[in-house]
Amino acid sequence: MTEQGIDKASAFEAVRARLLALAYRMLGSHAEAEDVVQDVWLKWHLADTQEVLTPAAWLTTVTTRAAIDRLRHVQRERASLAAGWLPEPWLDELAPSAEELALRAAEMSYGVMLLLERLKPDERAAFVLHEAFDCDYAEIAKILERTPANCRQIVHRAKARLQRAGAPLERPDPAAHARIVERLRTVLEARDRAGLLHLFSDAPEVVSDAPVCTREPAVSGWVDQVASLAQRASHAEVVSIEGAMCVALLFEGEVVGVIDVSTDGATRIVALRAVTSAARLQSVNRVLGRAAVARLLARIQRTSITMRRDFPVDVDA
Repeated sequence: MTEQGIDKASAFEAVRARLLALAYRMLGSHAEAEDVVQDVWLKWHLADTQEVLTPAAWLTTVTTRAAIDRLRHVQRERASLAAGWLPEPWLDELAPSAEELALRAAEMSYGVMLLLERLKPDERAAFVLHEAFDCDYAEIAKILERTPANCRQIVHRAKARLQRAGAPLERPDPAAHARIVERLRTVLEARDRAGLLHLFSDAPEVVSDAPVCTREPAVSGWVDQVASLAQRASHAEVVSIEGAMCVALLFEGEVVGVIDVSTDGATRIVALRAVTSAARLQSVNRVLGRAAVARLLARIQRTSITMRRDFPVDVDA
């Protein structure tokens, strides 16, 4: 490998986690984000970088523009889906990787990720760069090839649209949110319809990628819709997604659903998002599913120590 190649590789790896986080925030899909970052690597590898002063800025610009192009294409596909489209959950690992740490530094709740689908590609790019990655308007202007004033207007307009659509102005108290999520897990696992009904506000918003039909009115219909999702599962667990506690529904060791909620800050659920598509749950199952558990057990077996009978052990330790 040449010296230039080593420099290119190290410069790319230094910001790869940030690029992946940016592409995921733009596209809401791990697979799409990975494809974009891979394309950016190929462009970087082939590019004449003699005049590139700041590799991170060059890579961020190319990643953003590539994500905008990809988003324009996939939005048309998503709009045609009968059951609707939801962003792919990104499960936080117990031992976070560099990619996970980068994502946490650019946290957006899953609910906000869902609402970002309402923005045009340029609006989404400007909003994500400004709100999640702390880029100033001058930086965004260079990336989007607009003026700083225009970019300021784009971000302001995007914020207004998100707030009208119900985006929370601030993240809920983590402890209060965790308590409600644990109660949701308990009632789902117990098939407690009355308890589930009590958790909802008077007019909650329920969004799912599963086409579920109900004839029941108002809240009762929403409760039945959520309960029907839990019927596929043998048990439920609380997991961390996008830095917030959610409920994972499992059947025979595989995650078959992820439920994310927004609360009123006290005791009620005001919005619920349910992801059940096997394709969008692949990344979650890579961390939590049956195969992931098997890999963990295999690692433990490989690193286990066979003790001889005379090996000293303090049984009271």
